Amino acid sequence: TGNFFILPNVKLNCAEAPGCEIAINITGNFSLGENSTIIAGTFDLAAWNATFSQGSVINTTGLAGDPPPQTSGSPALLDGSGGGHGGRGACCMIDNSKSPEDYWGGDTYSWSTLDKPWSYGSKGGSTSKEVDYGGGGGGRVRLCVKEYLVVNAEVLADGGNGGNKGGGGSGGSIHIIAHKMSGDGKVSACGGNGFGGGGGGRISIDVFSWRDEPNTYTHGGISYGCSDNAGAAGTLYDAVPRSLIISNHNRSTDTNTLLMDFPNQPLWTNVYVQGQIKLEAGGELSFGLAKYASSEFELLAEELLMSDSVIKVYGALRMSVKMFLMWNSQLLVDGGSDIAVATSLLEASNLLVLRESSSIHSNANLGVHGQGLLNLTGPGDVIEAQRLVLSLFYGIHIGPGSFLRGPLESEKKDDMTPRLYCDDNDCPLELLHPPEDCNVNSSLSFTLQVCRVEDVIVEGSMEGSVIHFHRARTVDVGPSGTITASGLGTHLLNSSSLGVYLVMWLDPFRGCTGGIGRGKVLSNGLSGGGGHGGNGGAGCHGGTCVEGGVSYGNKYLPCELGSGSGNDSLAGSTAGGGIVGKYHELRWGGSGGDEGGVGENGTMTGKACPKGLYGTFCKECPSGTYKDVIGSEEHLCHHCPSLELSHRAVYISIRGGATEATCPYRCVSDRYHMPHCYTALEELIYTFGGPWMFGLILLGLLILLALVLSVARMRFVGVDELPGPAPTQHGSQIDHSFPFLESLNEVLETNRAEESQSHVHRMYFMGPNTFAEPWHLPHSPPEQLKEIVYEGAFNRFVDEVNLLATYQWWEGSVYSILGVLAYPLAWSWLQWRRRIKLQRLREFVRSEYDHACLRSCRSRALYEGIKVAATPDLMLAYVDFFLGGDEKRSDLPPHLLQRFPLAILFGGDGSYMAPFTLHSDNILTSLMSQSVPPTSWYRLVAGLNAHLRLVRRGCLRKSFRPVLRWLESHANPKLKNYALRIDLAWFQATACGYCHIRVGNSSGYPWEDALLDNVSKTDEYLMRQKRSYGAILDIENIRDLEEKRDIFFPFSLILHNTKPVGHQDLVGLVISILLLGDFSLVLLTLLQLYSVSMVDVFLVLCFLPLGILLPFPAGINALFSHGPRRSAGLARLYALWNITSLVNVVVAFICGYIHYKSQASRSKMIPYLQPWGLDEGEWWIFPVGLLLCKCLQSRLINWHVANLEIQDRSLYSSDFDVFWQS
Repeated sequence: TGNFFILPNVKLNCAEAPGCEIAINITGNFSLGENSTIIAGTFDLAAWNATFSQGSVINTTGLAGDPPPQTSGSPALLDGSGGGHGGRGACCMIDNSKSPEDYWGGDTYSWSTLDKPWSYGSKGGSTSKEVDYGGGGGGRVRLCVKEYLVVNAEVLADGGNGGNKGGGGSGGSIHIIAHKMSGDGKVSACGGNGFGGGGGGRISIDVFSWRDEPNTYTHGGISYGCSDNAGAAGTLYDAVPRSLIISNHNRSTDTNTLLMDFPNQPLWTNVYVQGQIKLEAGGELSFGLAKYASSEFELLAEELLMSDSVIKVYGALRMSVKMFLMWNSQLLVDGGSDIAVATSLLEASNLLVLRESSSIHSNANLGVHGQGLLNLTGPGDVIEAQRLVLSLFYGIHIGPGSFLRGPLESEKKDDMTPRLYCDDNDCPLELLHPPEDCNVNSSLSFTLQVCRVEDVIVEGSMEGSVIHFHRARTVDVGPSGTITASGLGTHLLNSSSLGVYLVMWLDPFRGCTGGIGRGKVLSNGLSGGGGHGGNGGAGCHGGTCVEGGVSYGNKYLPCELGSGSGNDSLAGSTAGGGIVGKYHELRWGGSGGDEGGVGENGTMTGKACPKGLYGTFCKECPSGTYKDVIGSEEHLCHHCPSLELSHRAVYISIRGGATEATCPYRCVSDRYHMPHCYTALEELIYTFGGPWMFGLILLGLLILLALVLSVARMRFVGVDELPGPAPTQHGSQIDHSFPFLESLNEVLETNRAEESQSHVHRMYFMGPNTFAEPWHLPHSPPEQLKEIVYEGAFNRFVDEVNLLATYQWWEGSVYSILGVLAYPLAWSWLQWRRRIKLQRLREFVRSEYDHACLRSCRSRALYEGIKVAATPDLMLAYVDFFLGGDEKRSDLPPHLLQRFPLAILFGGDGSYMAPFTLHSDNILTSLMSQSVPPTSWYRLVAGLNAHLRLVRRGCLRKSFRPVLRWLESHANPKLKNYALRIDLAWFQATACGYCHIRVGNSSGYPWEDALLDNVSKTDEYLMRQKRSYGAILDIENIRDLEEKRDIFFPFSLILHNTKPVGHQDLVGLVISILLLGDFSLVLLTLLQLYSVSMVDVFLVLCFLPLGILLPFPAGINALFSHGPRRSAGLARLYALWNITSLVNVVVAFICGYIHYKSQASRSKMIPYLQPWGLDEGEWWIFPVGLLLCKCLQSRLINWHVANLEIQDRSLYSSDFDVFWQS
């Protein structure tokens, strides 16, 4: 137990006795100080943590004990060979009659324990009996650390050097076990240098986490006697990923590192030869014995990467990888003559790529399978075998200059030769009845098979004796591609389509040198030509002739193999031609020599083409023609009836040709649908009988649905809530300040009466409460308030209120963005922020402000005396000031007559969403009741508001005239009985201006000056400029009123407030019909645009996002809302959505026009293309119909809103008595 620390510059050495051991087994920590050294044959450490400092060394080089028994790691001959362990030792003996691979020094051992190596390296051989010049083997090192290992030292188990007279010793064993390891040290079990280099040792590292991977080496030693043949590489095993790494550190060698039986449990993840299974920089991997090719090599890996390297397999190969990449590399399979190993299988499930003249070669049978892509990239890339089967790939690409070949182009004597049917007079059975699936079967005549491949692209060459495409979907042969049936090649296609460039050669490279039709031969070697479809030509020389071969085979089903010349014992003999399975056989007789005879012409036979085909080779009849009889003449292909073809369709070719008058066709675009080539919209319309019938059905359906909506609306809203035109009873106590009914008792409550009795002054906010111009109060208190407020405290109060009334920058930004995208949302956003702002001001004045500006102690103590309120449209706000009750002033509050002339500002701005209104609240009503009876005041306010709602911004001069005439004809004659008069005035206090009425005595008074003094005295600057900022309006000077119009003014011609028309149920029914019709036209327009392009649908929907769809839900919401006031507000919002959607309608019209013009220009170039509308150019019907529908909706919504807001139509009566008696 405890720790073990070796201080710096300490040396532990037992090198005097080779194989000596130093073992340290502690439960604590171990440390080897800087520049300290441990020298021994074996070093074994077990500790909790261990640190090997910079400059320290664990050295077991050349200090090995005896290697394991029954091993041949040390060379037995006196040839100076290297010792073997993880890799063989090198041997430098030279014998030109043998391959360098047949010589090696010491052999490998301890393969089965390479994951836990614990063997000494072997001694190198010597060149003298008297003196042992061989280098010693490497020792053993084991570092077993529970937790953290730091290696900044050198851990060496190298073989000893043998010099020029002895072989190098082989590397030893290093086994490192730890949980974590770091450091940049060196771990080496290399072979020693010598006349023959020693083989590398074995290293195993079992570390879960490497922070800095140490430099590990297991390469062989340098051979002084043969510099290009170093010792073989040892093994490096990484136990965590279970990977075996073999690297000779770029040292050239002809000596092998043997890979023997792989362990079963646990299976190794990868066997790395400088990578995954990775060969590069001239690496070579060899399996089996060259002279005894009878073994099987099985290779399973995730990836196999080869670069400038070679894999040699003597025997059979069983390879299964996911990815196989070759770069200037060769995979050579030598099947030998043993039939048991004659078939090799290579499976690359994902990808198999050959580049830069790579090749896969087998002199026996080879099956290549996969599920991904097989790509022979370019020149020199070859896959060849005596029999070659490619199957199950989704794609095979044979690049320019690359080859698929079966059988081999040049055979050796021990190559397996495919069986050929040279002496059979009948077709091979597999040609007439191909097997269900491909297999590497030596009994079949196929030499190159491509089976169950989706796409085959041939830009290089496919060469074979008998080529079979089985269940290939597409075979595309490019201009540079060839499919060659060499010698006796039969090319059998069983695929769905074939590329347009298909070149098939039948060349006598290596086919039947004999055959049934072989030429006759004389004893002197003179022979005749081979025969098949015709007799072979006679061979003549010196007056002596010999007959050629006889003709044979079935001219109606030519599938026999060609025959060769007579004398096949000569090197110059030729093989017979092959067969292409088609309808006809076409051959001409070959020409003879100077004295030889010409071969007889072959036969060209064929049967009459079936329906749909014509000509010698039975091609399909051209598009637009059909053939319904048997025969080969071209005139039998008749033109299809053009009357049965839609003007949006074109004829197409089909396999086998058209056999009926109803020729196959397709629509010119995917947006048209078979069989009539209608658009989606046209299919809908013609399904219901055409445009007229469809329109009638749609209209009837709309009316029916509108009636259902009206009944549902009446049940949902309730009959009592629906407004009606019935006039109110004479003398009834009803509030008509706005066209909604309120009980008089609500405004005459005791507390409200007391409130009005203590009211001193109403101070209006400036500004329309927008983000650009928020509410604000003037700082100087008006004359009416100077007696009840402290001026300094009042100014501070105004500052706080103005600060609260100001909007944040982001609120205006949101409004601007929504104003561009969807203005109705921007209006709703503005009203929401206005409502929150008013609520915040009320809370501040009621609860937060200490009322310090008021002189009344009672008001300051009770937080009373100041109230903030606003008109319902939230555009005009005001502050009311009240007495606290402890002022003891007899002149306060002033009587109504003392307040004259009284200016009452209008709310709203004259727009559709916020018309001008005179808001008469409880305080104002109580004040006016001092001179005017409440019922008369209510009626006056209601009539004035009814006329003010017709005033339109942008047309103020024109629309204010009826208001002025009404004041003179109805209001002032009535008020004259109470010695009062009302005048209309305009006050330009801010940029927007204010319109208001002036109430005063009917007896003489300097109206304009007094009015302006009363309104403008709240601002000193305005007081100085009062005459240029306001005026009382009359019929004469109203023409001087300044008009302000913006870009939205044209919309006010469609969307404006009107007088009520009554017939609310009928108006609601028509609105329901138009609303449903609008939505139907929107859907039909989108369906029409969808038939053209989804881009158009996107533009129409998103130019103003969903603006064309939202009017429908907005209209339904407005129709089914409770209460006239709420219904009127929602109806105005519905009208706003409706007018906004006109932009989307214009976009739809523009898209339709652009496509119509482009289609019309294309129609001039392509006759069968017609405009895409219903019938020729009627594309505009739906956009224009939608535009008219929305304009009608706007008009009806105006009436609907007027009916909701004006329940008493007598307010517009021109008869004075009728108006005041209602």
